[in-house]
Amino acid sequence: MSHHPLYTVNEKDGSELVLVPGGWFLMGSTDADSEAGDKEKPQHLHFVEPFYIGIYCVTVAQFTKFVKETKHDAGTDWKGEGDPADHPVRYVNWHDSKAYCKWAGLRLPTEAEWELSARGYKGIIYPWGNDWEDGRRVTWNKQKGPKGNTTPVNAHPEGVSPFGTYQQSGNLWEWCEDGWEEDAYKRYAKGDFSAPTSRGTRCLRGGSWNGNYPESFRGGFRDHNYLPGFRFSFNGVRVARTIKF
Repeated sequence: MSHHPLYTVNEKDGSELVLVPGGWFLMGSTDADSEAGDKEKPQHLHFVEPFYIGIYCVTVAQFTKFVKETKHDAGTDWKGEGDPADHPVRYVNWHDSKAYCKWAGLRLPTEAEWELSARGYKGIIYPWGNDWEDGRRVTWNKQKGPKGNTTPVNAHPEGVSPFGTYQQSGNLWEWCEDGWEEDAYKRYAKGDFSAPTSRGTRCLRGGSWNGNYPESFRGGFRDHNYLPGFRFSFNGVRVARTIKF
């Protein structure tokens, strides 16, 4: 197998990426987690190929460069509130996220890749462990950024995941490649790891700056409230890259 560095920088957009070795991991939640809903169950062994994941969410600066170079119509809300260049870009929908990834030579993470990156192989509840710790490690409703919403993408280093990714809990919900399938984990538990085929709502993971319920910041929490064309102040994007052997 060819060598792949643990850390790399994507030349096109400057995204910093960390290697996730892939393999079998515990995906989903058990009844021991009192906050877990049925859509997170059952916990099961899941397999993914090795991949790279963005250490940080895509920033305002990166998205600005993308729009200038491609003339992509991402609306105006993403720049209307004057978020600093090092904050995560928001008001981006699933289509905007896909277009950005295509331009950068990257892609969106699958839901399984996102969860492994956030929880590690043992399926810890939060990126840092199993204790909520009163939310002190995340950007949320009770600990907002300087303008009352987001924080820089490198804020809260005390909340990084086992792979060193920042803010897979809090700051912004993050789009995944997958369409929504309510009972996907039941199918996965039977050994069928094929991607959901839904063309309706898309998966969002991670919680956001305006969230007020600790359960939504858990690494296993699954959200699907929005169609791929919707843009909101609490949605952003994290990139991934396929590894070629």
